Amino acid sequence: MNITKKHLSVFHVTTRVLIALIGGYFVAMHGAILIGNHLLSDKTNSIITGLMSSFIIYLITVLFIFATKTTLRAFAVVLVSCILLYFLNYYLQGPQ
Repeated sequence: MNITKKHLSVFHVTTRVLIALIGGYFVAMHGAILIGNHLLSDKTNSIITGLMSSFIIYLITVLFIFATKTTLRAFAVVLVSCILLYFLNYYLQGPQ
């Protein structure tokens, strides 16, 4: 089967959409958890602030994914930011 440039272009756009949907969700989720757990306020306001900021984090992530030059770089940045936010939250929580 011969893969043309049109097929590759469709593949890259589809991959970016999937990275934006799934990766953006995970980055926003980890960002909201980090803000909700570690903001120095009462618990209710911290959780609401984390959830509201998750929309902004998701928006910035999706815009970055479609603004980068390569799909691999978009995937790498989303993966690294997910891992970084997870371990930062884990480190700040301390032993339980």
